[in-house]
Amino acid sequence: MIIRSLRAENLLKYRTLRLDELPEQGVIGVSGDNETGKSAIGEIICFALFGRTYSLTADDLRKLVRWGAIQGRVTMRFSVRDRELEISRHVDRGGEQSARLVLSDQPQETLARGLESVNEQMEHLLGCNFGEYIETFYLAQREITTPHPHSPAVRAMAGVVPLEHCAEELRSELVRDEAAASLYEVRTSEVAGELALLTPERLRVGEVEQELADQTQRESDLANHVDNLGAAADAYCTASCGLRSHGFRRGLASLLHLLLLVLLVALAGVWALLRYEPELWPWPTVRERLEGFFVASGLPIEATLVYAAIAVGGMLLLVWLWILALNVGMKRRRTRGRRLAEELRMVDDLEPVVGQIEPEIHEDVLSPDEVPVEVAALVDKPDSERRIRLADRARALEATREDVRAATRHEIAWMERSRDVLDGQRKAMEKTLDSARRDRDKAQQYQVKSAELAEQLGQCQARIETHRLACELLEGAAQHMADRFSDHLRNLVSRNLPKFTDGRYEYLQVGDDLQVRVYSNEKRSFLDLEEISSGTQRQITLALRLALAQEQMDQITGDRQFAFLDEPFAFFDDTRMRGALRLLPGLSDVITQHWVVAQRFPRDEFLALEIPCSGDSDRLEIGRASEA
Repeated sequence: MIIRSLRAENLLKYRTLRLDELPEQGVIGVSGDNETGKSAIGEIICFALFGRTYSLTADDLRKLVRWGAIQGRVTMRFSVRDRELEISRHVDRGGEQSARLVLSDQPQETLARGLESVNEQMEHLLGCNFGEYIETFYLAQREITTPHPHSPAVRAMAGVVPLEHCAEELRSELVRDEAAASLYEVRTSEVAGELALLTPERLRVGEVEQELADQTQRESDLANHVDNLGAAADAYCTASCGLRSHGFRRGLASLLHLLLLVLLVALAGVWALLRYEPELWPWPTVRERLEGFFVASGLPIEATLVYAAIAVGGMLLLVWLWILALNVGMKRRRTRGRRLAEELRMVDDLEPVVGQIEPEIHEDVLSPDEVPVEVAALVDKPDSERRIRLADRARALEATREDVRAATRHEIAWMERSRDVLDGQRKAMEKTLDSARRDRDKAQQYQVKSAELAEQLGQCQARIETHRLACELLEGAAQHMADRFSDHLRNLVSRNLPKFTDGRYEYLQVGDDLQVRVYSNEKRSFLDLEEISSGTQRQITLALRLALAQEQMDQITGDRQFAFLDEPFAFFDDTRMRGALRLLPGLSDVITQHWVVAQRFPRDEFLALEIPCSGDSDRLEIGRASEA
């Protein structure tokens, strides 16, 4: 970018500033005493380019407006990439701005309007932003120092900005991942703590379920046995009601059975003898008597005997059926006795279960308020030997109803209370099982959560390692590029350094931090800048700044560029100043327009244009306007 003209009104000290027909090459000298507006020209150029200046922030731009004026404006024509453009900016006392960018030969065609749009276009045309411009093409009125190695312009010229941005994003992600990893570790510890607080029964839910099933089965068996024992006792008592008369009936039936059997045999014998041996003594006499006895029936004696035998046989059959019924009844009674004995024996099988809860029966179940009056005497545990003797007697049908009822009542009362205790234990086990299941489900959830957290933590740690490795690689690449930039910059400065120092210093060392050491031909060693004179220091740092500007343009487009140097020779003697002014135009094929501010220039040095500033006037016109 080459400045062709600069016009301003009511900006800083100038009511009117017109600089036309500015040379494209060479040194444009801006001369004058202090407080004459030399630096103001550089500030106005900076404002025209970026809408701000080096000395004023964006909030203080109202100070640009000349005292007593309402607003100020600037119009600058410049050429860039074979095009000539014109930018105009306005600023008022309130700090409000406006901007417009047009083609010089077609002012009616607007390329950009508004601050953001114009600033974006100007950065694109100039090839740098405000910070990079200040570090390279603009040297404000200050002590000349080596550029800061971490300034945006130097980092951009070194080509490390994209790598630094990438590394910064990676570091941000690394910080987030490290925070996430810490959070995962805390949450994992919390889950482990919650898991440790769960009851141990969660680990033995299966065992508790089996114990509960066994307990429920024992309670069911006990309840069934209570019912069975009661039914067996009732059946035995019912069967024992006719036990005493059963013996008499059984004896009577046996006697009748015997008599009828003898009578039947006798009738059969008489009938056989009368039929087959009628002449045998004494049967003829017997026959006569019988015929006299049965004469009224009108039947033959043989037939009468047959009928009588049939009648006796029928009676014998009835008696036999009676005896059979009595035997069946006795068998039923014995069966009921055996059943009662078996039910009593089964109490012995239940004894371990009942024995386990014996203390609880006395303490919890059989409190005085809970025991009925009629069974208060049955509170004590039944005697097992007495139970066995009763079972034996019941099997032999020798136990009385009173003994059976009293004993079974005692046993049933004891088992009822045992069942109540078992029921309480079962309910407690159900509560324990419910709690254990809930804890087991929570434990499973915690274990799943712990596994998820472990997986997330592993992924996070893997990302952390990857990001750290990527940052190391990027830092290494950035360091490599910075080393190459330092070498290239050293080569650029070394070509111009002998010209600035009359051959006394030829080689430079430029470190990673842009710290400069210079090789002295006289001392044949590299020296720090503090070891040489202040004038030579400024010559070397000026050469370094110009080399940075050259590198900036080489990286952008290679188009021609201007540089504004405000008081660069403030501490130079005449010899150094003449040498620098003589060398500036030929230092670079890219930076061709040099604006140099100084209080005065040597008379014998050629300037492409000198712009004299005066403290007595608020108008400055150079070019066609001044000639007119």
